[in-house]
Amino acid sequence: MKKYLIPVFVALFAFSCDGTEQKGEVGATPETPAEALELLLDGNKRYMSESNAHPNLGMQRLGQTAPHQEPFAAVVGCSDSRVPVELLFDRGVGDIFVIRTAGNNVGGDMVMGSVEYAVGHLGVQVLLVLGHESCGGVTSAVTGGEHAGSVGNLIHCIQQDIPEYVGVADQIDEAIAKHTAVQVEEVLSNSLVAQKVKEGKLLVKGAHYDVNSGEVKIY
Repeated sequence: MKKYLIPVFVALFAFSCDGTEQKGEVGATPETPAEALELLLDGNKRYMSESNAHPNLGMQRLGQTAPHQEPFAAVVGCSDSRVPVELLFDRGVGDIFVIRTAGNNVGGDMVMGSVEYAVGHLGVQVLLVLGHESCGGVTSAVTGGEHAGSVGNLIHCIQQDIPEYVGVADQIDEAIAKHTAVQVEEVLSNSLVAQKVKEGKLLVKGAHYDVNSGEVKIY
């Protein structure tokens, strides 16, 4: 029986009497952009090691966030079903403002407007552009081929960002990395984002998710 005492004690210690997380614990709110990024990466380490803490879940958390949201991070990620943003960072309700498109492309007012909303209205402290291995959107853009309708427009947008890789099918990984870097540049070119970064209130980073290992690496 003794072997069960330590994990139970740790689980109880992580919460105060009313069930909310204390400062410095997994579910605590970061005070700086650097702390915000660290919380995301620590969560990813737990995810990879299958030691998820599952912070900020349950009905109490719903009650806390129902009146308003105060996410500490925003992630521009791919719509790919293998990239479940909150899960791979081991975060809960109200922690991450997630913007997902096929190919994690920020082109167009819908996506950049969402970025501005996260930064200006919600006050997120870190924004990640999260590319990933085996991205179908970038792969389609690189390998070419005809795509009708809105899908074709989406592929064309990606191709415009990485024209040097179109038709170079043996450099998919390099194309994915470059595409993420271009999206980071686009985000940083936004005047509101640039101002928050200059003031030290925001970090903007590119990152890569490995769909095999579950690891997120910051570029």
